[in-house]
Amino acid sequence: PVPWVILSEIFPIKMRGLAMSVATLSVWVAVYLVTQLFPILVEGIGPAYTFWIFFAVSVMAFVFVWRMIPETKEKTLEEIEHSW
Repeated sequence: PVPWVILSEIFPIKMRGLAMSVATLSVWVAVYLVTQLFPILVEGIGPAYTFWIFFAVSVMAFVFVWRMIPETKEKTLEEIEHSW
């Protein structure tokens, strides 16, 4: 639930609908890829290495979010929109 709240706050009003659509599409594509790749990876390289791969991707995503997503705490929607 939290990512969807952040997404609804962070995008400028003019492009919010399109941005939310792209974000939703990317989430579902990622879910599909994980669902398809997980059994193949477990069979091919084993569960331990499979989870290490997913861990590495999660760390990269965390670093991206930490660096690229602006802080919205105690800001109005107008202030957030001006940051773009």
